[in-house]
Amino acid sequence: MPLRNALGNASKHGNRGEPAKQVSVELVVTGKGVFIAVADEGAGFDVARTLRRFLEQESYFENRGTGFRNFHGGSPALELPEIESCRAYASDDCGIRYVVRVSRHDGQPAETRILTGRLHSTVAAAKADFEAATRLYDARMAKDVLIPRAVARLAREPQLVLYDFDPWMNFWEYQSYRHSYGGSFRGLRHSAKSIGRALAGLHRSEFVPRPAEPELVEPRLGEMTLRAERNLQSLPCEPTLLNHFRFSAQQVRRRELERQRTLTPIHGAFGWDCIQYGSDDRLYLYRFERCRRSDTGLDLGGFAADVLCFALANHDEAAGPQCCDIFLRSYNSRAEHPISEDDLRFYSALVLAERLRDAGCRAGVGARQLLGALDAVLCCEGRGVASEVRP
Repeated sequence: MPLRNALGNASKHGNRGEPAKQVSVELVVTGKGVFIAVADEGAGFDVARTLRRFLEQESYFENRGTGFRNFHGGSPALELPEIESCRAYASDDCGIRYVVRVSRHDGQPAETRILTGRLHSTVAAAKADFEAATRLYDARMAKDVLIPRAVARLAREPQLVLYDFDPWMNFWEYQSYRHSYGGSFRGLRHSAKSIGRALAGLHRSEFVPRPAEPELVEPRLGEMTLRAERNLQSLPCEPTLLNHFRFSAQQVRRRELERQRTLTPIHGAFGWDCIQYGSDDRLYLYRFERCRRSDTGLDLGGFAADVLCFALANHDEAAGPQCCDIFLRSYNSRAEHPISEDDLRFYSALVLAERLRDAGCRAGVGARQLLGALDAVLCCEGRGVASEVRP
């Protein structure tokens, strides 16, 4: 049976004039090995930076760094045939990295594997994420965008889910990295096409997420639309943007009354931060704890919203709509229930307006950039409004 043991909290002092920092070390002992997690908070001593400098043989210490070196090199591990050793590295946007050295029974040298752990806020979220990822992995929905294999939930750490993959960066970071090294817009278009096909595969799947009851979409969309309108009303900008948004929402409602809405499994919180670029040079869909049966437009709008923001920041004004068009055509070519360009514009605008509430929480995306993306998606045929935002 796994056993979780807190090794304790220590107050570490940073450089001169820096406040103290709380550093906690946790040990998870399982029947096959040991997981060790180091976490820190506050300014001052930085565990992740210190470990990185240690591994890269840079100057990382005072007093010869004996304590940190002994901790890293002498971490307790159970010497069992299956797992020889396990080391945990600081948590990041992708999750906690576990480097596991596994013995082999065929006489070959031991192999090293990397697992990624996500520590959820609740047991229910961890269970939902694990079940959805497992079912979708088995479904093999797409060849060029994968689902990471969920391998374990620990009995004594039920909020932790372990995945057998090694993510390097999320999709926004990946595209920024490519752009900084001279990558062309062609690469983004190609990725958008692949992700469109992958989302169509997800929406066609027979997976029934928990709870099995479909979401009440009409009330939810009504609440989201009202919140979006309030967000836009609170901003110091011209009323043109709000008027375009209201018109788009009315058109979507009218079209929905003319056809029967079909609810399918969706990711539920989709955006570029839910796409990971792995060390194996593959793209992965990630974070399925909010998977449910609902309106597919919510997933598509989440991806398109980030496309518009990134394109405005790194390319010309036409790049975002062009990439959204490629994404939509790729999705519709595989989707059981295609959606129209007008619907995609509304859902993109809805997601962008929702994110205005938390402007600044997403790396590299502020209120002005979100408004610029709204302008691009709603007012592309009229006079621009993003430039008229008053300070």
